[in-house]
Amino acid sequence: MVEIPLALHPPNPKIPLRLVRLTDASSLRTTCWPERTFESVYRFITRARQNASQGRGLSIVAVGNAGMIHGYGQFTLWPRCGEISDLIVTPDYRGRGIGTAIIQYLTRSAQEMNAECIEIGAFTSNTGAIALYRRLGFVDSHTQTITSDTEPVLYLRIKLRY
Repeated sequence: MVEIPLALHPPNPKIPLRLVRLTDASSLRTTCWPERTFESVYRFITRARQNASQGRGLSIVAVGNAGMIHGYGQFTLWPRCGEISDLIVTPDYRGRGIGTAIIQYLTRSAQEMNAECIEIGAFTSNTGAIALYRRLGFVDSHTQTITSDTEPVLYLRIKLRY
C-alpha cells in the first residue's frame, strides 16, 4: 500500500483560506511584502487573478482575526508540471501550520486542474522551507541559479497521481 504524502491531505479546516481579492493588496503589502510598493503588489495580484480566470492557476490567502492576512501562495499550471510560488507566511505566524495548509489547498486545486506533478522552489539557504517541503512529501528535483547575483534555488517535486 502506498502512503499518501502529507501535501495531498486536506488542509486544516481551522486555518481560514480563501481566494485572493484585489482589496487584499494593502494588507498583503503590510504583512507579507512591506518592501514592495502598493502598486507592485496590486499588479502582482491582478496578474495572479488573471491566470485564475483563464484556468491556469489560483492564488489564496490565509486570513486571521479582523481580516488580517497571515500568508499567501499561488499555483500556476504549466504544460509540463504545475508550480507553487510566492509562498509566504508572516514571521509571527510561522510554525502554526499555515504554510502546510496553503500548500495542501494549492495541491488539491492542482489535482482538480489535472496537473500531474507540482514543483516548489526555495533558495538553498532557506533550510526551513526546504525541510517543510520534504516533510510534506516533495522530493529534490534540480537546482537552478535564476540570475548571476542570486544564490541557487532548489526545486522539489511531487507527483499528484498515486
